[in-house]
Amino acid sequence: MRRLLVALMTTLIGGAVLAPPASAVLTAREIRIGDHPGFVRVVIDFTGGRVETGEVVATDPDPFADGFVRLPLTRAGVRTTADPVRDEGVFARIAQNSGKITIRLTGDDRRFKYVGYFAQHTPERLVLDLYKARPPSDAAEILSGRGGCLRLSDHTVTRRHVDAEGRERNLFEHSLVVRLRRSGGRIHRQKAETAFQRMWSTSFDYPAARRQDGTLEAVALSAKDGTLDCLVQVRVRMGGS
Repeated sequence: MRRLLVALMTTLIGGAVLAPPASAVLTAREIRIGDHPGFVRVVIDFTGGRVETGEVVATDPDPFADGFVRLPLTRAGVRTTADPVRDEGVFARIAQNSGKITIRLTGDDRRFKYVGYFAQHTPERLVLDLYKARPPSDAAEILSGRGGCLRLSDHTVTRRHVDAEGRERNLFEHSLVVRLRRSGGRIHRQKAETAFQRMWSTSFDYPAARRQDGTLEAVALSAKDGTLDCLVQVRVRMGGS
């Protein structure tokens, strides 16, 4: 009888050790904010599963006019225990809803022009970058977008005219927009272009403006939700008589 009881206890303990764990729940645990030359980065740390960027669909992807960005992440059971964080001029918080959480980012009006996001793994985190709208410093200039999605090979900006060219890789329908922004970040003139055989170029006049620093950029936005897919940008001198 004693041997039988010992064998039974061993079986029960072994079964408890080997039993599969209960299904983990994807949980946002912590928010971190850091400043970079061209953008402010918000990192959300997760546990309980793999973060997939395809589950994020922005409902308010344009931070320029009002400073607000809203990015719901939808998955059954997803939850948040992350405390709100205010740093580097950004207030980041996560709202809990049924079957989704909504990431809410708030900054000053016209400080940021785009939001882009991507996932990183081991550890799991969602990275959100708010790109600054004013002309970039030398350290913030981007001549090649992530993975070579866009390249700026050459450009000329005179007092009333823009010429630029570069390369493209794997953009949706090979489409991009070339924009000239004023010193405060507002778009002064823009022109849509389509790359051909991975090459793009543009040439356009722009309305008269006072002499000032500006930004020349080529940008592609997501067809899914209007967030940033790819960006190249340089500081230029524009306008004047």
